[in-house]
Amino acid sequence: MNAERYARVRELFLAVDDLPADQQHAFLVSQCGDDQTLIDEVMSLLDEHDHQSARLEGNSAKQPAIPSALATSSPPGHPAQETDGGASTAGAPFLPPSQRDSTSDTSTLKSKPTPDEAERQPQRQTYRSGVRKSRSGSKPAPSKSAQVTQQSSQRTHASPRYRDEAAPARRRPSAGIWQTRATSHRRFNAGWLWLATILPTALIGWWTYTKVDSNLRQSAANELAGVADAVRVSVDQFLDDQSRLTESWARHRELRDAIISLVQSSEQDESVEALRKAPGAKQLRTALVTQSQQPDIKYVVWDRTGKILASWSADGADIGGNVAPDGAANLARAMRGETVLFGPEILTADDSGVQPETRLPVMAEIMPIRDDNGRVIATISIRGFGMYDALDQIFREASGAGGLDVYAVNANGMMVTNSPRALDWLTLDASDDDSVSCRLRVSDPGTSATSATELASQFRRTQPLTYSVAAASSGQSGSKLEPYRNYAGVDVVGAWRWVNQRGLGIVVERTADSAFATAQTVWMGFLALGMLLTVTALTAAGRIARRTALAQAAVHPLSRYELIAELGSGGMGVVYRAKHGQLGRDTALKVLRGDRDNLEDRLRFDREAKLAASLSNPHTVTIYDYGRGDEGEAYCVMEFLKGITLYDVVARSGFQSIGRALFILRQVCDSLGEAHKLGLVHRDIKPQNIMLSLDASVGDWAVVFDFGLAKPLQPDADSYQTAETIWAGTPMYMAPERYREPNNIDPRSDIYSVGCIAYFLLSGRPPFIECDPESLFALVLTEQPISIGVHRDQDVPEPIIALVKKCMAKSVDDRFATIDDLALELDRLIAAHPWSVEEARSWWRIHGDEVR
Repeated sequence: MNAERYARVRELFLAVDDLPADQQHAFLVSQCGDDQTLIDEVMSLLDEHDHQSARLEGNSAKQPAIPSALATSSPPGHPAQETDGGASTAGAPFLPPSQRDSTSDTSTLKSKPTPDEAERQPQRQTYRSGVRKSRSGSKPAPSKSAQVTQQSSQRTHASPRYRDEAAPARRRPSAGIWQTRATSHRRFNAGWLWLATILPTALIGWWTYTKVDSNLRQSAANELAGVADAVRVSVDQFLDDQSRLTESWARHRELRDAIISLVQSSEQDESVEALRKAPGAKQLRTALVTQSQQPDIKYVVWDRTGKILASWSADGADIGGNVAPDGAANLARAMRGETVLFGPEILTADDSGVQPETRLPVMAEIMPIRDDNGRVIATISIRGFGMYDALDQIFREASGAGGLDVYAVNANGMMVTNSPRALDWLTLDASDDDSVSCRLRVSDPGTSATSATELASQFRRTQPLTYSVAAASSGQSGSKLEPYRNYAGVDVVGAWRWVNQRGLGIVVERTADSAFATAQTVWMGFLALGMLLTVTALTAAGRIARRTALAQAAVHPLSRYELIAELGSGGMGVVYRAKHGQLGRDTALKVLRGDRDNLEDRLRFDREAKLAASLSNPHTVTIYDYGRGDEGEAYCVMEFLKGITLYDVVARSGFQSIGRALFILRQVCDSLGEAHKLGLVHRDIKPQNIMLSLDASVGDWAVVFDFGLAKPLQPDADSYQTAETIWAGTPMYMAPERYREPNNIDPRSDIYSVGCIAYFLLSGRPPFIECDPESLFALVLTEQPISIGVHRDQDVPEPIIALVKKCMAKSVDDRFATIDDLALELDRLIAAHPWSVEEARSWWRIHGDEVR
């Protein structure tokens, strides 16, 4: 709020405060017009203002406590930082009366204070919150614009002003409230009765649904995998039989003699006419028809140069031509003695001008022809004996069993067999001969109805392949029970297998609706039952609630923990060492501080516990429990970390050996690697937030804690998020971009902080030390830290210096791309700078025996 805006608010407040309460809103509307924000601000001040109470409290208030953000672990002379989710107050916007100092207190809006009052007013800590009383002494209902106020140290620039009535102040948590206590009797109302009837039904229904859903998923997975494996076996067996059959034809003496004769004729006379009239051509046709019993069998013979010596074509138009460029690879394999499977593929016209006799897909076997000495002298391609139709029939029969969609694809993602489902779902051209084989690229058409029902090969060429076909065509085998779109835009589940030696992928899919129809039926049944029980419960509760009362005893959830000692207090919480009464396990118990018990800080506290609980890496602190007591106090039970922080490690023994620093950093990368993979950035990595202890088998063991400032890369719309416009974290370990764009969440900011820790461990000093905040910011943004070797008074290997520099690069693009890349580099360097368990034990014996 600028000065002009403030003056306007002050003017309106003075004018409207003398009016009767029922005339105030109308007066503001007449003065402010359509500026609803201005009306709400003035009404908020009126609702919260009690002139007499403000004067009395201002005269009796004590000196305010040091802001919590300044009372944390910041070194002397460093600027205040946000700790445990708190926020600094630098540049705070215009605040309600309960948050302004003496120069903006609402009591000064009415009259100028006396010198005595002016001296005492700066000492006020808070302003008494409450609804303004009318002159008649009655307490009117708060206006719609009444808003909860917050301490400025608890708000960011963009912190919302909540429109709920201010929550009553709660006492600070103490051991006394963690004991068993009885609650007052209250009437059993409709809500309790509804819970008593619905909850068991809901639990049973949920259990039944989950069981049915789990069984259906297992059954669907088994069915899809079973069909895929069965089809794969059938295809393998069929193609093996076809290979053996055609190889037996190629080995027949009469056919071999005919081809040897053609080769010799070609060597003697290379003219096309001579080849057409060669006696071996007619002998070849007769032998092949006799062997295959197929009068329309198709064949082509090539010599070692790729020249066509004979073919099934009656006019011999292709004789003397050469193999097509895209067929040269298959021909070369056959010349090496392999039997090559060609297709399924639609033939196209080649340079010779010969037109294919069919527009349907074909398959062929290409085999070597050997002379009497076993040398490959030619190759022959044989097709036209029903090979493709028989293969297509295998997939048609599999599709007909149980409403499945079973088809084959090649490495390019083209469907190479006909799917009955595709024929039903897709719109084909009249010239397609009821076939989608080798015409349909199995791509995901998205949600467009038009693209989902048309073959549209040109359109599909630009779209990504479906999930199953993308996996199969890349040589993978697997399954997916989470629905994904198929080539028609229909949600399906499926399994796939890749037959590498055949160059074919087998895909088996079922629509998601049919796969999980039973589970949906069970869900709808229990939903209907729940609605029926709700009506019954509400009807019965109207009678029971008037005459039934139950005594309830409440036990505080933290009564099972015995407090041992206070470990410390941060910006938001107090941490105690506690012992579980039944398990005897030491824990760290964090409780929200009484002076931070407001809506925003409770939401921040919730977020820290939930984010930390989502992590399971052994180098990340473990969350055991979380919740709230009967009076709403928030608590979090964590693993009790025995050891000392990295800050204390350096404080006790100065800069560390290179091997030890690398060993510790590698463990920190493990913790951050898991967090980053889950889309979570820590944002406050520093030596004080990493605990080091001695493990008997590993040696140094590092654990990362304090996720109070952590933020997700992709915020969940259902979870509380802050909209910070000021920086949060420890200044000397913050990346430059965090100063420039506080709201920009980038995992590479954590990598910068890891580099600062590396510098700290290797040099024994933070990278930047400056008392003046602006000077510190300038150093971080523009300058490079002093060389590590200067602090150590010894040379440091260049790879180590390069590692630290790359981590602490000013530009995020110049750092390691991911924490995993940094971990790989650390692994490489650790091999050259080892740190043994015995070395760790020796250090702990000297410097940390009491905390091992």
